[in-house]
Order: sequence, then structure tokens, then C-alpha cells
Amino acid sequence: MNILIVDDEPLARRRLAGLLAHLGSHQISMADHGEQALTKMAEQYPDVVFMDIEMPVMDGMEAAKIIHRDYPQTAIVFLTAHEQFALPAFDVKAVDYLLKPISGERLQETLDRIDGNQKDAIQFKDGGRFLRLPVNQVACFQAEDKYVTAHLKEKKYLLDQSLTELAQKYPQFIRIHRSWLVNVLFLRGIDSDETHCPVALLKQLDLKPPISRRQLPNVKDYLQT
Repeated sequence: MNILIVDDEPLARRRLAGLLAHLGSHQISMADHGEQALTKMAEQYPDVVFMDIEMPVMDGMEAAKIIHRDYPQTAIVFLTAHEQFALPAFDVKAVDYLLKPISGERLQETLDRIDGNQKDAIQFKDGGRFLRLPVNQVACFQAEDKYVTAHLKEKKYLLDQSLTELAQKYPQFIRIHRSWLVNVLFLRGIDSDETHCPVALLKQLDLKPPISRRQLPNVKDYLQT
């Protein structure tokens, strides 16, 4: 894994890097605070960020909100000596919350969880880099010309896979149209457009993908279950 450690304490950074090195072959980089972490993110696109919370310049919670928004493929793990930050940490979809000092066994549990999550992820190319996108964050896939677009709440990405490949690999997506797959977890209803054709209503998105007459009964079945 490509891992970024963000902590203002040099000894804490080195200790965590040592534990990670003992547990596997990882590419590890470090940052002293949140602002430096954001710079590293843009340069390295890490798979995982181990983030301390209380830091100068920019604290870990503020940096994590930006990372979650701009780099949804990156797993965030918070590190702290204080339990009171646990609930706010999970508001930014943190994968885990580790209390210092961290044991090797507890760290391995976190790495195993991240590895499992990444297996259920879509790989895509962004500016020459291959990144992973958690499939549970994708609301729908749209086929246009030679590409497929993955639509998220605030972003969208171009993929190389076909809709047929995606439908076979990710059964939580149903075909509602020859050009659209929708994640059933985001499906909230059916409406009609200005031409009285059926469209899908999605949670967290204003996008309204068309529903073909052929697929309409299938969509209704999913909404009734």
C-alpha cells in the first residue's frame, strides 16, 4: 500500500512507520500537519492516510474533510490519544480510529479492513495514475460514446470498463436503461420528465437517469422490496 503518515510528533511518525514496515511491504511518506498532508495528497495519491487529530497549522479533522471530499478513494485512519474525537472522526467516513499507543495487532486489523474494502473498489486512471474508487460511493454509471462515467455525490470519474462488465462484477447495480446502471442503495423513487418518460430519483444527487419502458417493472420491484 501507498501510505501517508500525518503527525506533528516525529517519534510518533517513526514508530508507526516501523510498525507498518514490520507488517508488510508498504510505500510510506510523512507529513507534519494537515496543510503538508494536502500537498502530499496531490503529489502521491496514497491509498491510506494515518492522520493525527491535534496538530498545528491545520488539524487532522479539517484536513480529513478535504481529503474525503477531493480524494474519496483514499482511506482515512485517525490516530489520537483522546477518545472524545471518535464520533466526529466517523462523520468524515474514517475507516478506523486508533488510540495511541498503537499495538501491532490492532494496526494489522486496520490494514486487513482496508485491504478488504479496496478489493470492493473500482480501479480507474487519473492523469497517469491508477486509483481505487470505493464502489459503495458510486450512485450510478452512465455510458457515453466510448467511456463510462461513475457519478458520485460531488464528483464523477471516467472508467475504462463497459456497463456489462460493471453489472456482472457489482450486483448492487441494476440496469435501468441501456446506457445506465444505478446503485440500488441510492435509488429512492421514480418520476417523469417533461416528456412524461420515467426517470430515476437518486439519494444525494439531482441527476435523474432515464428508465426504459423495458426496465421499468424491474425498477419498481426493487423499490417495493
